[in-house]
Amino acid sequence: MEGKLGEQFNWGMPVIIRGARVRFLTSGPGDGPKPIERPPCEYCGKPDHPFVKEWGRHISDSNRLREAMLGSPDSKVHEWYTGPWTVAAHHLIPGEALEEELWGTFCRRFGYDVDCAENGVMLPSSMEVACQLEVPVHRGPHTAGQGPEPDVNYPRAVRAKLKDVEAALMRGEFCANPGALVAEMNALSAFILSKVASFKWTITRDGRDYRAGGRGCAGASRIPRKPERECPEKRQHDVRHGATGKPLVRRGLRVGA
Repeated sequence: MEGKLGEQFNWGMPVIIRGARVRFLTSGPGDGPKPIERPPCEYCGKPDHPFVKEWGRHISDSNRLREAMLGSPDSKVHEWYTGPWTVAAHHLIPGEALEEELWGTFCRRFGYDVDCAENGVMLPSSMEVACQLEVPVHRGPHTAGQGPEPDVNYPRAVRAKLKDVEAALMRGEFCANPGALVAEMNALSAFILSKVASFKWTITRDGRDYRAGGRGCAGASRIPRKPERECPEKRQHDVRHGATGKPLVRRGLRVGA
């Protein structure tokens, strides 16, 4: 049947169908629809590939971070809570260090969330609590703190550490395993915590006053009004938990707690 049709009908001839001239042409192997050509990955240069399924985020939110660490939006569950606004969630890699849109793209594509528990530590925002516990206080802008050099503040010190990670991303080193960026950033957060806990890096102007042997809060409740003197209570304020009434226990800082 097909052979007879081929003999009777010239497939290259134009045919009139309802007033329109249509030409039927024969096709050969490879004449079908072609796949869309996509540009190569801008990082690794290899053919376009998927990144992570769930986007990350680079804009920090202290409420999201606190809930990620405590499993609750209520700060009362933390062991150093002494009343409203007395403990705060601190981003070890602060949002200021990721504010460039380039990092916004990295976080979305490679799945890093700046508000993850692994990037946080709970700190007292009460100066007398920090004084008694010998831990950093969380008050005011991080730019008042200090990094490894006197002229390098805390966010700038973190940005400097991120430069190596940024360069590796641009070279495509995370493309084969996009989720590996999360592990890299978590390791950086742990490194930063070691600096903050040892008071080598500070997040406030008076940061080193709270280390063991320091002058503590100096009897002040606000940093701008803090006098140049030792704590009049000898750093024993008898502060207690705001919900249970139990004495606060001094301990080392831990990521995510």
